[in-house]
Amino acid sequence: MSIRSFPSIALLHAGAASAIAECAGKAIADRGRFTIALSGGKTPRALYELLAREYATAIDWRSVELFWGDERNVPHSDQESNFRMVKESLLDRIDIPLENVHAVPILMDDTAEAVATRYAAAIQEALGQGMPQFDVVLLGLGSDGHTASLFPGMTEQEMSEGIVIATHSPVAPFERVSLTLSVINNARNVFFLVAGEEKKEILKAVLADEGNADSPYPAARVHPRGELVWFVDEAV
Repeated sequence: MSIRSFPSIALLHAGAASAIAECAGKAIADRGRFTIALSGGKTPRALYELLAREYATAIDWRSVELFWGDERNVPHSDQESNFRMVKESLLDRIDIPLENVHAVPILMDDTAEAVATRYAAAIQEALGQGMPQFDVVLLGLGSDGHTASLFPGMTEQEMSEGIVIATHSPVAPFERVSLTLSVINNARNVFFLVAGEEKKEILKAVLADEGNADSPYPAARVHPRGELVWFVDEAV
């Protein structure tokens, strides 16, 4: 695990974008493609805008496969949709083949369980059978210690079984789907993005509990086989 601290959130985004571009270049050179699971929330939006603005040609987007680490069970057009946020901040601004964008397949009136089953199948179709290994998984940190849509109160087994699971958020939209802890911990790189003074105490608690399988904070249970990097600003 490493912690990279930046004087401002703008420099945090610049550092994360550079790290993503470096991982992309290496993965494409080594394996012919770069796979990344994107995070929702406010902090990554500016990162995606920066990638679209500064890395539109520096990254070979034709060789990038985009996935989502979690999603709200709402239509892609909904303001709460992680897909919509990524589309507006990144997808509409870069030249990436449509078939390389693996959005969570949400249909009208679907249960989160049905969506999770369908997305797990879609991931395996794209990446092969067995446990998927993403080149990068981007994560955020909730004020309660949750990450992706893995929430406090879930057991290790509930968070880890399979590839994609349905979860229930304590705040609306309540129905969510999320990559499992097993998939996250199988990644070559996991990048946490954490900014703002309001995250200071929870970040301290999570880092103190890092790697503890019995931690009450799902984020502390992230312990990938590859690199774990925390990108934080000095406010935290």
